[in-house]
Amino acid sequence: MTNLIFRLNPIGARKWHKNVLKVLQQSVRLKQVVSDPENRGDRQQHVNFDTLGTWDNRIDLPLLLQQSIKVGKPIPRISGEHAGCATLLGRRTYNEDRYRVKELMPDLLYFAVFDGHGGSACADFCAQHMEEHILYWLKRGQTDLGTVLQSAFLDINNAFARYVAFNWRDGDESSSGTTATVCLLRNSTEMAVAHVGDSRAILCRSGEVRRLTTDHQAGQKLEGERIKMSGGRVITDSHGRSLVNGRLAMTRSLGDLDLKPFGVIPLPDTRVIEVKHGKDAFVILTTDGVNCVMSDQEILDAINSCSTPSEAAGFVADQAMHFASQDNATAVVMPFGAWGKYRNSGGCLSSLGRNLQFSRRF
Repeated sequence: MTNLIFRLNPIGARKWHKNVLKVLQQSVRLKQVVSDPENRGDRQQHVNFDTLGTWDNRIDLPLLLQQSIKVGKPIPRISGEHAGCATLLGRRTYNEDRYRVKELMPDLLYFAVFDGHGGSACADFCAQHMEEHILYWLKRGQTDLGTVLQSAFLDINNAFARYVAFNWRDGDESSSGTTATVCLLRNSTEMAVAHVGDSRAILCRSGEVRRLTTDHQAGQKLEGERIKMSGGRVITDSHGRSLVNGRLAMTRSLGDLDLKPFGVIPLPDTRVIEVKHGKDAFVILTTDGVNCVMSDQEILDAINSCSTPSEAAGFVADQAMHFASQDNATAVVMPFGAWGKYRNSGGCLSSLGRNLQFSRRF
């Protein structure tokens, strides 16, 4: 496919684009059954890696024509309707987790998880208003998605501080905070990730785990030093956790206004990656109700045993409960072009001596 496109280059822009469109449109109409040796010999209908050399359609992903023409190979259009989302209360009396999936612009998809603590006020506020701060910077000409997210995190933290000052005179909400793991996907090929706290983003590339975030914990040397230099204390509790001032298990967060003077900052770590649809199956965002009881590999194995992103998100959250998670468990699964390429067969997997079993609810 790519070679054919390069041979068409010399024939003139208008005719070249016309021919490329024709080639791509013909490709997505292919109906023959073909085998995929990279997927254990399974056979799929319609277009897949063998016919296009890029992605298959184990789920229905339409072609993003303009971007496909630009890069010279077929690119699927990833939209919010393809995402799978699930959240479970677990053994808590209330759920402080929040998640969002929304198309902010025709070529920009936003998805995020927020894990609140000290009440849900901050998680609610950030889930409701984060996209406004992202759009603020985009509409003012900022094109670097990492910079957009960094600015949005700082802005929304300040906005929450004003919100608390004007609405809670007794200051009760000053101890409310939240993690935030936020992704922006532009043109289905460029993904920016920003995070504070211990909610995670994990990419499945070539069937292997690629962690996109690092938990912000006081046990990390640089994080702990910043807390101490700001006058804070790092105290180890009876479970071996390092806590800021004996209370907070993370060194970066949104909110937690009473701990901001002690070095708990809202500045996110950011990274921007190219999505490779021939290799990337999905990215998953999880809160620590999942992370505290499941390894990255167990999460990947659980998702690769499922047929759809919705089933996968529900299965991951359910397995966290199966493994005795004490916290709210939330998962957002965004499929990419290689969705299902590394799928495991069967409804029960074994990981590190533990069984991953399907709940009757899914």
